[in-house]
Amino acid sequence: MNTKLKGLILISVNLLILLGIGIFWMHAVKNKRIEKPKDLIIRLETFGQGGLIEMADVKKWVFDFYNKDVRRISIYALKLDQLENYLLKQSLVRKAEIFVDPKNKLHIYIEQRKPIVRVVDVQGSQFYLDEMGYKIPVSPKYGARVPVATGLWQPVSGNRLDEKNKIYYGSLIKLVNAIGADSFAHALIEQIDLDSNGDLTLIPKIGQEKILLGGTEGVEDKLNRLKLFYQENMGRQGWNVYETINLKFKGQIIGKKEKQES
Repeated sequence: MNTKLKGLILISVNLLILLGIGIFWMHAVKNKRIEKPKDLIIRLETFGQGGLIEMADVKKWVFDFYNKDVRRISIYALKLDQLENYLLKQSLVRKAEIFVDPKNKLHIYIEQRKPIVRVVDVQGSQFYLDEMGYKIPVSPKYGARVPVATGLWQPVSGNRLDEKNKIYYGSLIKLVNAIGADSFAHALIEQIDLDSNGDLTLIPKIGQEKILLGGTEGVEDKLNRLKLFYQENMGRQGWNVYETINLKFKGQIIGKKEKQES
């Protein structure tokens, strides 16, 4: 066999190998496209605010999107980007990630929004706000242990604070974040009331006194003064001695005692 013939045979063999690989690859891709998800794996991140979203909620959203069991749909037809956008439109969902693993299991990762305050607006409507200004509807299915804002808060339309309401509610979010960062205030404060002068009053979980905060300028200093007042007075005099604790004025704490009955 001459050298030229040997070369032709070698080239032919290599071409046949490449053709076989190509056919195998195309067959594998085709099979992969028509395969269906074998399982639905859901992972929820609740940031310690468990109970707002449950596994059953996510399964229902997925079923509603496809209008059938996702395991009956071919992987190529899943439209994962559209499903992700659909999940992000749910008021409790902050982040959604979806993928199919090599074992054909559909994974859905959901981050729950983190409510920081429950608002009862001037019209009596109630909703939660998260740290980014998104509204979360109140539902009998769940509850979040956060301060309640009452008084003259204006209604919020849409699913989040607009530019105007960001300014209006900015003081509330600033105050709630400051309370959340202060372990003493976090344990003490239950309610934040807004009056017609724009002043904020804090209502503690125990005791009858009202804490007159005023605005949120220097709020961390005001909360520190409040802590000192409680440490120095409540231990010696007990609860329900003061009618108001005024923190409005810089560097001062003015306690007004309850009137004694004669």
